[in-house]
Amino acid sequence: MPHAETSLIRTRRPSVVKIQEEEQIEVPAGLNFFAKMIEWAPLWCFLLIDNATYAYTAAFGVVVFHLFLTYVQHKRGEFLEWPKPLDIIFVVVFGLLTSLAWIYQDSVETIEEYSGPAINAGLALGFFVSWLLGRPVVRGYLVDKLGEEKASHPILVHMASWLSVMFTVVFSSIAVIGAIWPESDWAILICNLAVGGAFLTAYKIYPAYVKNHTEEMAALYADEIAEWEAKHPELNFDGEMA
Repeated sequence: MPHAETSLIRTRRPSVVKIQEEEQIEVPAGLNFFAKMIEWAPLWCFLLIDNATYAYTAAFGVVVFHLFLTYVQHKRGEFLEWPKPLDIIFVVVFGLLTSLAWIYQDSVETIEEYSGPAINAGLALGFFVSWLLGRPVVRGYLVDKLGEEKASHPILVHMASWLSVMFTVVFSSIAVIGAIWPESDWAILICNLAVGGAFLTAYKIYPAYVKNHTEEMAALYADEIAEWEAKHPELNFDGEMA
């Protein structure tokens, strides 16, 4: 028989009750960064600039500017975590594309043809490495929204990790498909559907699943949640999480 202090079926942990009853997981706070289009502004450069070399250069300039802007916001206390993994991913990816485009100007068309798979591969690698290092991309935004202590709640850590793995798989898959069939209409359709499905899963399907199975999920982390609440008795999510 599980000890009453750690059994989440018999004794619902206060923090778990808060997560479930407040419906804070309906739209995970860590995914709000996908709605901040400025972070994806580099991709707009390819729609607005015909010359590939100039498009890469402009995209690189945008990500560097955004990195500087977030640094200023960090210093002003608006962000707790800096730099964000996503910013670093974009700086590296567009920095490499810009360098290749200027160094190998005779091969710009080839670089442009495979730039899509390269960007997706860079995103996949970035999501994977950040997850491997224990700092998932999503987690950084949770920390900014909730604070380090609340973002460390086992259920939220689980969500951040799972979503990072999901996006790693999605971006890896479409990178491979794009590299093998770079100009195939059906391949482009599949990639777009995959990305759309990933966002739909992140925003709606998975949060709804977690909300409907909070108790079962909490039972898997019974000891971790009890330990977390013991370390943070003043939190327990009495205030707003998101």
